[in-house]
Amino acid sequence: MPTSGEARWRRRAVLAVFLVAACSRNPATGRLQFGLPTDEEEIEIGRENDAKVRAALGIYDELPAATAMVDGIGKRIAKSSERAELPWSFQILDEPAVNAFALPGGWVYVTRGLLAHLDSDDELAAVLAHESAHVAARHSVVQMRKRESARRSVGLFRIIDPNLQHVGGLAAQAAGLSLLRYSREDEHEADDLSIRYVRAGGWDAKAIVRVFALLRDLQQHMPKPPPWLSTHPDPAERRDRTAAKLGVAAEQPSVAEEGYLRAIEGLAFGDDPRDGFLVGTTFVQPRQGFQIDLPGGWKSLHDKASVFAMSPDQRALFVLLPSDARSPEEALRDFFSDGAMSPGSRWDGKVGGFPVASSAFGLTDDEGNALSGLVAFVAFDRRVLAMVAMGPADGWAARAEVLSRSFGSFARIDDRLRDVQPMRVRVQVLDRATTIAELAEDSVLDARTLALVNQVEVGETLAQGRVVKIVAPAVLGAGAK
Repeated sequence: MPTSGEARWRRRAVLAVFLVAACSRNPATGRLQFGLPTDEEEIEIGRENDAKVRAALGIYDELPAATAMVDGIGKRIAKSSERAELPWSFQILDEPAVNAFALPGGWVYVTRGLLAHLDSDDELAAVLAHESAHVAARHSVVQMRKRESARRSVGLFRIIDPNLQHVGGLAAQAAGLSLLRYSREDEHEADDLSIRYVRAGGWDAKAIVRVFALLRDLQQHMPKPPPWLSTHPDPAERRDRTAAKLGVAAEQPSVAEEGYLRAIEGLAFGDDPRDGFLVGTTFVQPRQGFQIDLPGGWKSLHDKASVFAMSPDQRALFVLLPSDARSPEEALRDFFSDGAMSPGSRWDGKVGGFPVASSAFGLTDDEGNALSGLVAFVAFDRRVLAMVAMGPADGWAARAEVLSRSFGSFARIDDRLRDVQPMRVRVQVLDRATTIAELAEDSVLDARTLALVNQVEVGETLAQGRVVKIVAPAVLGAGAK
């Protein structure tokens, strides 16, 4: 029989074997980490979530030169990383906000909004290197697992869209699921790795400092700071830290590279009216081909596939979004199939000339509150669209009358509102010394926004021959005033 000392030794030996089996060495940082998935599992996580990102935000593919530039720079960075064997993908998202993020397994994204604010290949490399570093250091898979635990409790959005397939960026943000959040340690680690990757690819590492300065300026001067800043630590502190590591000044002059600017010429800027706009209280969706009247006085938001409206007292919600069902009848049947909602009076017919199946419903939320609602599924151009409205049962009758009129207003888009184009980035070579304030006199953007886009100060005099970005106005259809 073993002595107590021998028993303790055996327990420790077994524990040591278990710990070695349960941990792996991080290829980018050299640290031992526990409970991480295999590369194959991580890649599958990334692939599944890439499909969701594409469905929610869409890939921006109007400019082949920009697409090739992002892919080319990204692939060079990936080769310099410690995980070059991953199936890396670098894409531009059709999103006006300034943002960049990465998914486990090597899926990296930059938004067209970010591209519009960068000035050079070096700066783009700095951004892609930072996000690639999160993948290489396996930060993204750790944060993704934490985020999945929050996905189980998203209230109203789960009721309307059980698999969160169609809520897109707007509802995901409201549900707290929009982006990965990294610790300060993770961010500093990614910053340090990005220096290595940028230098290995032959780019100027000082561009990392300039990107942090741009984020600082956006934070200070934009009415609504970009989403990237909500998920990253203070950019001014990171600028100073990176500048110290590089041994350079924290204030780096902007460097506008004509090759980069020519690659993004024609880039859609700001919200794209092709994805929806309001004419009075009528929401128009040119790409989807429909329009609908929203209740007067309700606040609205939209993304590429959905439109949301909130009552002034913020107690009632209307949403229109796509459904996976093959027919309105199937969609309505599935809506009530789990027993969470109690069906009320049903109505079948046509709205705007399109077949519809609709019903009133009631339910009790997780806090015991009684809710009432209306749901309608419309067969529109070989797909089924869902309209759902919901609010407290108390006082619902009055809301239902208003919302019924909105449901009944669904129609194919007026042709006069179909022909729209977004604002677009244009490149101009200055024929004389000019200030941003002077350029703004003939611009759709105000001087401050134009200065941010060009990474200069409003009062700064730009030399003759400098290449600058200006923004051409949106072109709306004859009826969109």
